[in-house]
Parts: sequence; structure tokens; C-alpha cells
Amino acid sequence: MRALAQRLNPDIAVIGVGGIMSGRDAFEHILCGASMLQIGTQFGYEGPAVFTRIEKELGDIMLLKGYTSIDDFRGKLKTLD
Repeated sequence: MRALAQRLNPDIAVIGVGGIMSGRDAFEHILCGASMLQIGTQFGYEGPAVFTRIEKELGDIMLLKGYTSIDDFRGKLKTLD
């Protein structure tokens, strides 16, 4: 997803889809460049409460890492080039 996001016009939104079950998963998708996330299967398991849980978990990760905004880390995955 990161390589795709880097090649796209920055005005084109990248939607992270698949396997988002936790705040950590959301963090990783955003780190790779996602502007939006689709949470489907986990919504089916938990219902609307999943959004509050994932938001809290993502907020905890951001606090731990010193981020105050999603823009602080969106698309900033570092690779071993």
C-alpha cells in the first residue's frame, strides 16, 4: 500500500482495507499512507463499539509515540533501502 500511495497524486485518497481489528492495525495502515480505513468484519463481530475501541487504542499508540495528529505519521513508514 505504501508504494501505491507514494506513486499517486496526493489528492487521491488511499483507503486501508482488510484485517483492521485493532488500533495497532489502524496505525499500521495509516503509517503506510491510508487516508481512510474500512472496518468491516470486526464491525460484524463487535457492532458499533468497535469504532470506539479502535479509536482509543489508536489514541494510546499516538500518545505513546508523541503524535498529536494523524498527519504526524501518515505515510511515514521507513524502509530499509
